[in-house]
Amino acid sequence: MTLLITGSTGLVGQALVRYLLSETFYIEEPYKIRLLIREKKSNRHRQRFLKWCEEKRIDIFSGDLRNSEDVMAFTQVPDPESSILIHCGAIFNLWQPYKLLYDVNVNGTERILQAFHKNRIKKLVFLSSIAVYGELNGTNGQGIREDHPIDLHMKKNYELTKALGEELVREYQFTHPHKLITILRPSGIIGGSSSTLDMFSRMFIGRLVPLPRGGKDKISLVDSQDVARAIVFLSDFQKGNGEAYNLVSCTPTLREVVKELGQALQKHNLSIISIPLFIFKPCYYLARIIRKIKKAKENSILIPVLFDKLGQDILVDDRKIRKTGFKYTVTLSESMDKFGNFVSENPWYKQKLCFAL
Repeated sequence: MTLLITGSTGLVGQALVRYLLSETFYIEEPYKIRLLIREKKSNRHRQRFLKWCEEKRIDIFSGDLRNSEDVMAFTQVPDPESSILIHCGAIFNLWQPYKLLYDVNVNGTERILQAFHKNRIKKLVFLSSIAVYGELNGTNGQGIREDHPIDLHMKKNYELTKALGEELVREYQFTHPHKLITILRPSGIIGGSSSTLDMFSRMFIGRLVPLPRGGKDKISLVDSQDVARAIVFLSDFQKGNGEAYNLVSCTPTLREVVKELGQALQKHNLSIISIPLFIFKPCYYLARIIRKIKKAKENSILIPVLFDKLGQDILVDDRKIRKTGFKYTVTLSESMDKFGNFVSENPWYKQKLCFAL
């Protein structure tokens, strides 16, 4: 058995590889791990992970999701009939142009599907996102379920590329019903080098934290370690085939998130400022205009998604995966502590967030 993993240097990818090599993970059948790694300038965190992979003698294949030959060669293994392709690779970067996001998140997924089919890999686990649902408000407190339609008419951004990428997978599922494919849609991923918590940390202005409506709205979140465990859980050839699953380990209010995050970042005595929506929402359009005419800095607070998504309940229903017997293991405070430890151990990252921290 070969476990083929894309996106292994990302938050979920690293958690997945570490879980597969942990003492808590065990399967009777011997397996080999193979990673698709894109050559690029690395930060120290990524360099340490790759060095650790080499020490563990993990098979590292140098290639890029934007190159069809690389993807095809990566998925050529001697045991395809017992192998699993886990596609976590995507760009979640709010400063990259849409063209690059599309080439990786959409075209890259199409290349993965072509290689999955041609090389006869047994099963595909596709890491999608709740971003595919588009608007998450208006569910009357019930939460978005997996049968909610995917929004393919969003503005050109990360969310749209994830929706288009998943649509390719769903179309392939429909035309090849005998192929084993499972889709996972995690909510906001937290813990470690979390982009979700990265965005929240930008709301800290000294000890002041402006939040729409005082932060009373709720948000669905899941720890990267639990996402990794769900991927492995549903990699079983007998589980989840032809299905999609939402992942949610907790649903705190924004106020609760900020307080836990403040403790993890050692920022005490925070004061939350309640911002009316009629003031908060126009910031979304201002951010989009500024982004059109000026390249955003990585530590900028003017991220359109911050003002677009906040100010509403972001609720996701995950009863479907719970019915399979899957259980979450990481609490909100534990996830926040992992992010705080990551920030303190990586000075380059803290410097990037100097506006917020």
